[in-house]
Amino acid sequence: MSIKEFILKEIDGEMCAIPNPVFEKEKAQKSYDLFLKKSGIPSFYWNIDFKDYQGNKESKQFKSVEYYAQNLKNPLLAHAHLYLHGLNSSQKTALAINVLKEGIRQKLKVHFTLAGTLITKLMKVQGFKEDLEISNHLEMLKTCDVICIDDAFDPDKSLMWKKSDNKNMIVSEWDTFLRELISSNTKIILTSNFNLEIIDQYYSKSIHELVERNFAVLEFTESIKAHRKSMVTDIFKHIK
Repeated sequence: MSIKEFILKEIDGEMCAIPNPVFEKEKAQKSYDLFLKKSGIPSFYWNIDFKDYQGNKESKQFKSVEYYAQNLKNPLLAHAHLYLHGLNSSQKTALAINVLKEGIRQKLKVHFTLAGTLITKLMKVQGFKEDLEISNHLEMLKTCDVICIDDAFDPDKSLMWKKSDNKNMIVSEWDTFLRELISSNTKIILTSNFNLEIIDQYYSKSIHELVERNFAVLEFTESIKAHRKSMVTDIFKHIK
């Protein structure tokens, strides 16, 4: 049986049609599910929320990300971006994605992309043959309210980095693209295993200063690598 959009309720002696809260809740959930699938967020993270964070929820780092998520429309954060860096398995990506999911709930346009994938696309549009699909995707990113670029500034995550003649172009493309996003008022969340000094060392002083100037830098030092390994091991303990 379909849920009715309106229900009848007696108000001051008269029967009135009012919005059905059950219908509104189901409508909101369907809308959320639709935009979640379109966001590029890996399905692994769809059901992981802030409450599932395994680290210290009283830490400044966790509270800062949670506050950012809850206040995406706050004018005070209009030009604020996040740079989440730290150990492997410190849940940086999960936290960043939860900001995106909160953005969907607030009816904002969000998107998730891997840095390596992004760099490959940026490099391809520099070729002699225009790729309209890639160009449209890159332009779409600039129209988003919030985007997450995962594994930023990791040379091993970019196939083209190992070719020395590509490095300067990659650095240039990174610099240009970040500046375009910032000027388009898109909120950016970068996750990385590297601190700002590594950006200066392997990329450029210009990008280092750009991130330092425009991003709140939050370091995460609690790794749940052992916890994840234990969970996987436990699954197979009963097998003899």
